[in-house]
Amino acid sequence: MVYSPSGLQLASGSYDKTVRLWDAQSGTLGHTLEGFEGDVNSVMYSPSGTQIASGSWDTTVRLWDAERGTLVHTLEGHTKAVTSVVYSPSGTQIASGSSDKTVRLWDAERGVLVHTLEGHTSFVNSVVYSPSGTQIASGSSDKTVRLWDAHSGVLVHTLEESTSVVYSVVYSPSGAQLASSGDNTVCLWDIVSGECLSVIQAFRSAVKSVAWKATGNRHYLVSGGSDNSVRQWELAKDTEGYKVKLCWSSGHEALNVGNTLIEGAEGLSEMNRALLKQRGANDGVVLLDLA
Repeated sequence: MVYSPSGLQLASGSYDKTVRLWDAQSGTLGHTLEGFEGDVNSVMYSPSGTQIASGSWDTTVRLWDAERGTLVHTLEGHTKAVTSVVYSPSGTQIASGSSDKTVRLWDAERGVLVHTLEGHTSFVNSVVYSPSGTQIASGSSDKTVRLWDAHSGVLVHTLEESTSVVYSVVYSPSGAQLASSGDNTVCLWDIVSGECLSVIQAFRSAVKSVAWKATGNRHYLVSGGSDNSVRQWELAKDTEGYKVKLCWSSGHEALNVGNTLIEGAEGLSEMNRALLKQRGANDGVVLLDLA
């Protein structure tokens, strides 16, 4: 599910093989976009909000008029399920990731294939453009993140420090760093050097989604996990590298702790606070292995 850039409309993709457009204020259903022959895995608005891209198990990317709900283009070329679709910041290009191990770049206006990015050896689970639109990151079940030149389609870096399937990738607002999520970890990367800057290991199950925001000079990551938790982390850089502080965590089945001290944790449930105290932690202090 995704908001339109104006915030007035919502688009939802479903296992019922449809995309539905909703009024974000009233919740009223507008258009139902039909014609898929498989589950809809990903939906995304163009930056202008006038177009919607959808990716489906039927191997297609479909482009829709967001106001009328009519089909504009059907992009064919993938040979297996389309897992992720995203517009470039300019709105002129679309990137799609697929279980066929490729990323494909499309002209958003003409609906034609521009480049096929090959090199992954397993499913591509997530694709994202850098804020400048000059680079694309793809995360794969082959345990790598690959960085590509968005204009030429040339591979720039392969980030191989990951020890698990990569489910989600996101650039920092400046575009200088990238976060990737996998089985039990979130990794922070420098996109110029390809160096792993930090690893968050505070999870007991797969981290399926990650988002990055900046507020003033503060940076935050939000992670969504298979343990039914959502957690927000504050990122800070000092002379020793990146430090990660847990701000809050939603309810989940268990809380794993160990090793490194992080102070100032907020939003702990009463159960988690009691568990921490049982293990010798002071009130408001979380023990977490980050390095």
